[in-house]
Amino acid sequence: MTFMITLIALLLERFFHWHHMRHWRWFSNYERWLSPRMSAMPAALILVAIVVPPLLIIGLLQHFLAHWLWGALEFVFSVVVLLYCLGPDNLWVQVYRCMNDLTKEDPAAIGRVQAAFGLSTADNSTAFHQTFVRAIFLASHQRIFAVLFWFVLLGPVGAVLYRLIESVSSQMLTGAKLAGQMKEWLDWLPVRAEAFLFALGGHFTAVFACWKRDVLKGPSHNEQFLADCGVAALDVARLPDAGFAEKEALALIDRAFVIGLVILAMVVLFT
Repeated sequence: MTFMITLIALLLERFFHWHHMRHWRWFSNYERWLSPRMSAMPAALILVAIVVPPLLIIGLLQHFLAHWLWGALEFVFSVVVLLYCLGPDNLWVQVYRCMNDLTKEDPAAIGRVQAAFGLSTADNSTAFHQTFVRAIFLASHQRIFAVLFWFVLLGPVGAVLYRLIESVSSQMLTGAKLAGQMKEWLDWLPVRAEAFLFALGGHFTAVFACWKRDVLKGPSHNEQFLADCGVAALDVARLPDAGFAEKEALALIDRAFVIGLVILAMVVLFT
């Protein structure tokens, strides 16, 4: 069932745009309401109080639905939860929109790309496009792969856990620093798994050399590790035209997800 849920959610995410149906404002409002009321307490306790109640609700709903209609309701529930935890913005839609804006030489395009992917380079240069490619790899992990990874291991609770920790870490509230540290540890294993999929879907020798050299580094190196492996898989330094590197990055991500699904299917089949 885990494989089918993952496959359906990934296909829906890849070929449809769900951004308008994915809002986490309720959780941000909940954080802002609860955090000041517990400001005198330790950050760890505040983080537990913020994250645990939604996880308990998800876990209880999953347990309750598992006993109805031979698990069909649990299946639908898991697909919905997984889809909701992806994103929130659709990676493919956003990247192609940014590429289209850059092609039109829209003066505001650079700013929109910077806002969408957190870039600091401010000119439409080779360095800008290479930075954009690295940001695409990081976004593929945070928006999609890490959520899928923890869903496969822990079910809907795992997907929600990752998204909640990521949300808390991005807020300027008490507990954000601790949540950021937790997110780094939650990212450590899936980052290395995704980087290995990049090796299988791209320039294996170059990526594996990078993977073997840095795989045991701490969680603070997660982003650099994943971006370096992604760039090695593409050999971006030799890619010709602006925009081609971004398309190749998305194609590599597609191949990596397909390979990951094949591996997951084999694990399910033989266990």
